[in-house]
Amino acid sequence: MFRSLALSITVVIAIVAATVSVDVVAQNTDSSSAEQPSADAGILIIGATRGTGLRLAKLLVARGDEVTALVRPSSDLSELEPLNVQLVTGDALNRADVDAAFAQGPYRAVVSTIGCFRCEQPPDYVGNKNIIDAAAASGNRRVIMISTVGAGDSKEGAPWISLWFLKDVIVLKEQAEQHLIDSGLDYTIIRPGGLKEAEATGNGILTEDSTAMGIITRADLAGLLVQCIDDPKTIGRTYTAVDSEMTWPWDMWSSL
Repeated sequence: MFRSLALSITVVIAIVAATVSVDVVAQNTDSSSAEQPSADAGILIIGATRGTGLRLAKLLVARGDEVTALVRPSSDLSELEPLNVQLVTGDALNRADVDAAFAQGPYRAVVSTIGCFRCEQPPDYVGNKNIIDAAAASGNRRVIMISTVGAGDSKEGAPWISLWFLKDVIVLKEQAEQHLIDSGLDYTIIRPGGLKEAEATGNGILTEDSTAMGIITRADLAGLLVQCIDDPKTIGRTYTAVDSEMTWPWDMWSSL
């Protein structure tokens, strides 16, 4: 009887050990099969047809980076096409379209500048969630996302008018921020203050002071994005982006 019991226990242990071994091998195989981006791999931008994303594309192309952009069918490509970036037509709100953009990788970094407070279906959460999930699924670990002052622990620094005007968008940005943080990816979150359409001043800075509020040009914000792409010390950080020489709100409408 005891011999039979001992034999049964031995068989069970062997089966469990074999099962665990198979699981470990399968996990290791899945991990090794993901293509890892090289140091000279390209950059994927979602939101590259205008504003900060377009400025970023121009900076990256000018220094020789390969750039891929996910662009909506209705987007104006007049400024992006001359840059000879690789275009993938689709919408961040559609996960299959996002997966198609990631299929052109791997990428050294993925940058999302998407956002819209007038859209019927804003992309601020759903679009960014699709980007984050697709990055994780495809093994592209570096994701940089533009958010806004007023999201998360930066509410204290945001003026009341911004909190009121962007109240619905801020909720979506917060959800996207948390989803990115929880994803385990190598993230950087940047919360710009008031965005100004003007040429770069060279005074753009990143601060981890969550109470900071100010103004920054889209051109300077694009420059800070390039810095984050290049600097691994920005991984796992959430920043506020402002111009060190501009004062809110007086310089928002002044000429440079």
